[in-house]
Amino acid sequence: MQRRSNEIEEEEEKYVRRGLESVIESQVEGRSSGTVSMNGDDNVYVGVGKGDSSMEALRWAIDNLITSSSTLLFLIHVFPETRFIPYPLGKLTREKASQEQVESFMSQEREKRRTLLLKFLQACSASKVKVETILVESDSVAKAIQDLITILNIKKLVLGIDKSNARKATSMKGSSVPEQIMRSSAVDMCEVKVICQGKEIKMEEVVMERSPSKSPVVQRPKKDQPVDPFACICFISKPKTNS
Repeated sequence: MQRRSNEIEEEEEKYVRRGLESVIESQVEGRSSGTVSMNGDDNVYVGVGKGDSSMEALRWAIDNLITSSSTLLFLIHVFPETRFIPYPLGKLTREKASQEQVESFMSQEREKRRTLLLKFLQACSASKVKVETILVESDSVAKAIQDLITILNIKKLVLGIDKSNARKATSMKGSSVPEQIMRSSAVDMCEVKVICQGKEIKMEEVVMERSPSKSPVVQRPKKDQPVDPFACICFISKPKTNS
């Protein structure tokens, strides 16, 4: 019995390790793995970040939307653009920092993201769910996700929201990421589920009363763009070169 338990733990560790290896970031735009279908109708996308609501959203998605062993789940993580590089006396703009300073800081930030995503990969591993990661560099989480909905033709999106923001969202007084997306044109092409404390909350009022918004400007990948053997897709803005 103990041996069987150890074997299961070893398999889960291998699964998570493979997942972490898939969190590869490259300074490219819109490249995807040639081994997975990013826009399958059965795919489920979950926005994840630092808050507890992200894990609640993931667990809800696993329990309610993973309909078969072929269903693929994508974790979407949006992180801010790097404009400043810290150093002992303060901060430098990215343009003024040395290449070594930039590379050191970016390496630390990548490791933080890997650590953050680990707990979500472990949750997927425990439920035997196939998972991939999508990393997006943007200062606007809502705008980045709206763009992804269009680029990847996302049909099922799950987002978490905390109790405080949920109250504001249903009364049209908040500015949380789920509310911004529900107010946008993105909901016309994607089924968005908003989860609070493990339960789906209805935001139809927000959708019906949302103010008109312009469709997001999307930079689509070029048709002849080569495919890299990455197990994740990364939408990352190109760094500015030193003058």
